[in-house]
Amino acid sequence: MDLILASQSSTRWRILSCARIIAKAVSPQIDEENITRSLMAEKAMPRDIADTLAEHKAKKVSIKNPLSWVLGCDQVLDFEGKVFGKPKTQEDLRQSLIRLSGETHRLITANVMYHNTKPMWRHISVSHMTMHPMTVTEIETYVEKSWPDAQHSAGGYYFEKTPHLFSEVRGNWFDIMGLSIGPIAEYLNQHVNGSVFNAPTVAAVLGHPIAHSKSPCMHGHWLETNKISGSYIAIDIPPGKLFQTVKVLIGAGVMGFNVTLPHKEDALALADYQTPRAKAIGAANTLVVDLKGSITADNTDGYGFITNLKVNSSDWFPQAGSALVLGAGGASRAVLSSLIEAGAPKIYLSNRTLQRAKDVALQLSPLIEVIDWEDKERYLSTVTTVVNTTSLGMTGKPPLEIDLSSINPKAMVTDLVYTPLETPFLVQARSFGCSVVGGVGMLLHQGTPGFEAWFGTCPTVDSEVEALVLK
Repeated sequence: MDLILASQSSTRWRILSCARIIAKAVSPQIDEENITRSLMAEKAMPRDIADTLAEHKAKKVSIKNPLSWVLGCDQVLDFEGKVFGKPKTQEDLRQSLIRLSGETHRLITANVMYHNTKPMWRHISVSHMTMHPMTVTEIETYVEKSWPDAQHSAGGYYFEKTPHLFSEVRGNWFDIMGLSIGPIAEYLNQHVNGSVFNAPTVAAVLGHPIAHSKSPCMHGHWLETNKISGSYIAIDIPPGKLFQTVKVLIGAGVMGFNVTLPHKEDALALADYQTPRAKAIGAANTLVVDLKGSITADNTDGYGFITNLKVNSSDWFPQAGSALVLGAGGASRAVLSSLIEAGAPKIYLSNRTLQRAKDVALQLSPLIEVIDWEDKERYLSTVTTVVNTTSLGMTGKPPLEIDLSSINPKAMVTDLVYTPLETPFLVQARSFGCSVVGGVGMLLHQGTPGFEAWFGTCPTVDSEVEALVLK
């Protein structure tokens, strides 16, 4: 199939790619501003403006490419019958937000398909978007921080970057993004020979900050490798905004989430159902949404930890002896729970803040014995598993100061840190004859249960995806 997208929008092109639809992007080079101004002078409805602009784009490109299927798209923001365009100045953005704050507006997305210079199909979707009331200070902060992006979007916002600005959304994620991929795929399947396309499933990783996350790279690789119609994105959610934002994203059709700091405890609390391991850990990193909108919270960190060890240390058996775990943060809770579940007979827990370790041990299991941070070396000769769950030794962090000279040479030593790939802690352990396992495998394996739940395929963890996340 020869399909042309009559647009230079990278977002629309990516949506087609997510649906495994191959298209060439061609700029239609129409004067949108003058066409819109003329239509508004004629008192055209916002719906008709979007439809007319989409048709102009498709028609112009089709005239030069009559044998191709040409898709034209346009989107209009309609508030109380007034069309909101892209803000030209920061004052335009400020006034736009003042008008939209606390109110419901409509995003009208028009799609027109041409073939042989004739219109073959059209579809219009309407998404209802309700914004939170914004204070003057919030508006000023948004204008200052978001102007570089805001000036390129109708109404001055990018929903995929700022869903926390909304209290309710009724619509479809891809309609909101500017292209109605579900109806487009259905039309192509029915009218273009050999077409078999599906609307993409959407999942996201939520955190603050989130730009550093490797999850989009990892899940994007698995989607591409398995030729799955899907999209996985990163969204920055400010602290305290998770509950309402997840509700909004589910309203837009997002079917699953990974959750990272600082939202893991809140993610557990907002769920309708919690897996036993998420309950035990007291936090969730994976949310699965069913067709009714109900949320199941899981924590796959422990699964990723244990699987990484089993895959990369074939002679490691958790039941063989006691374990020493360094650190009592969120990652430690997952490690401790998974070691207990795997059959470790006893675990020594050491943390720089003693009371925090005591609190964790009390909550999790009597099999955990808390020891002073200064005494951690005394237990090295008696354990068969040693785990660093702290950030010590990570690039840019202070070193993990520990003398491993007395360690049991048959012990397996692992570090959750994976930058650098082999930490000084692991280098030292290897020098004393221990088998060592790095932390990147935990990152990869913890992502597989969520991917399978959202996209229906269990992905493969291999050297290719490992190399991608380590770039």
